[in-house]
Amino acid sequence: MNKIKNFVTACFSKLKLLSIVTASIVALGLVFLFVFGYPTNATNNDVTTLTVRVNQYAYTQHLEEIEDVAENFFATKGLKYEYDLNAEMYGDESEIVYVFDKDTAISETVIDELQAAFNALTANESEHVLAGSIVNVSSNSERALDRLPGDVLVRLVIAAGVFAVLACLYVTLRHHYVSGLTLFVSLSVGVALTSALVLITRMPITGNLLYTLFFNLLFTAVCTMFTLNKVRKAQKDDKKVDAETLIKSSIAVEQVLGFAAANVVALVLFGAIATSAVRWFAAISLLSVVAGVFASLFLAPALYMLVKKYSDAKDAERARYDYKRS
Repeated sequence: MNKIKNFVTACFSKLKLLSIVTASIVALGLVFLFVFGYPTNATNNDVTTLTVRVNQYAYTQHLEEIEDVAENFFATKGLKYEYDLNAEMYGDESEIVYVFDKDTAISETVIDELQAAFNALTANESEHVLAGSIVNVSSNSERALDRLPGDVLVRLVIAAGVFAVLACLYVTLRHHYVSGLTLFVSLSVGVALTSALVLITRMPITGNLLYTLFFNLLFTAVCTMFTLNKVRKAQKDDKKVDAETLIKSSIAVEQVLGFAAANVVALVLFGAIATSAVRWFAAISLLSVVAGVFASLFLAPALYMLVKKYSDAKDAERARYDYKRS
C-alpha cells in the first residue's frame, strides 16, 4: 500500500500530464462517436420491439409478475431480447418495452399468444394477482434510440445537476472554496471519462447509461470527500502547514481503493445474477469506478494542491497589503 501511496503522491506535481491524459481519453471518445457512431448493437440500430402496456396500478404493484409472464413466454418460444426499458407514461398507463435484434421475427401469432396468456391471468374470474388488470401487447420495427425514455432522461439530468451543485456548495461553505472547486472538477471529470470509456469500449448505450452516470457522481463524490475531509482535519491541527505537505499527508489511498473494491465486488455479483439489461448497467458501472478512482485519487489532489498554493499566495499578498495600510 505504501508503494501505491508513493506513486499517487508522485503524480501530484504532474497535473499537466494528468490533464492531457484526461483530455486525450475524452477526445478519443468523441472521435469514436463521430467516426463509428453510437455502439451498433443497441442504440442507433433498426430493431424490433415488443411493448407490453399495463394500467398504472398493475405496473406499480405487480411489475415483477408481469415481467415473469413475458420472460417465461419468450423462453418457450426461443426468443431472446437484447434489453428492456420500463417507462411510466402519462395518465393511467405504463409500458415495458422489450428490444430485439432487427432480424428477430415477432409474428402476429406470437403477439396473439402472449396477449392470450395475459388475458387468462387478468380475467376477473382468475385467482392470479393480475386479475382485473389491463394488459395490451404490440410490436413494432423502429430505431432503438427512439425508445430511450425522454422523461427519465430529463429527471436524471436535473437530479444529477442539483446533486452536483448542492454538494459543491456544501463543501465550499463547510470547508473552503478550494475544496468546492476540487470536488466540482472531480465530478465533471468522472462523468466525462465514464462517457468516453463507454464510447471507446463500444458498450451499448441505453437508459442504463443515464443511471450509471448518476452512480458515477455519487461514487466520485464519496471518494473525493475521503481526501477533502482528511485535509480539513489536518488544517485544523496545523493551520500553517503548506499546501504540498497538507495534501500529501491527507491522501486517502486506503479508503478510496477499499471503497472501490467493495463496489467492484458488489457490481460483479449484481451482474452475475441479474437480467441482461442490468448486466450492462453493472459493466458500465465498472468503467465508472475506474473513472471515479482516477478523478478522485489522482486528478483531484493534484488540482487541490495547485489551487491551494495559489490561494495561499493571494492570502499572503493580501496580508502584506493590509499590514502596510495599518
